[in-house]
Amino acid sequence: MRLKLVLGLIALTAASPAAAENWQPVPGEPDTYYDADFTKIDEQTGLVIVRTAMGKPSGAGYAEWTEKEPIQMSAIDCKADTYKNLGLDFDDTAALPDGWRARSSDPDAKIAVGGAGVAACKRKDSLPKVALP
Repeated sequence: MRLKLVLGLIALTAASPAAAENWQPVPGEPDTYYDADFTKIDEQTGLVIVRTAMGKPSGAGYAEWTEKEPIQMSAIDCKADTYKNLGLDFDDTAALPDGWRARSSDPDAKIAVGGAGVAACKRKDSLPKVALP
């Protein structure tokens, strides 16, 4: 009985999807990283969703960084060069805020989001299109 319980818990744990993080350095911006696994396109709007962070990674996940700032989340309209500031992710939940699509857009996405936004827009055609909340 105990063995079945342990095996069941192991199977349940293995089946639960973990939030993948793949923090990559932003070209030309030392100490700035973007989460390549999180970068995607919203099916409804066509906006590119990006998470960026500053700090010094000491492991694969953001929680393991030795020095870190909150994660900045943005939605980029690559054609119009505008972005929506989606706020800061203090606890690394990667949750988009309620009503994020209705937020106003600001100009100069390349300046505000930086190299991470430029890189995301360059590879827009290869990013996954997903239905976001």
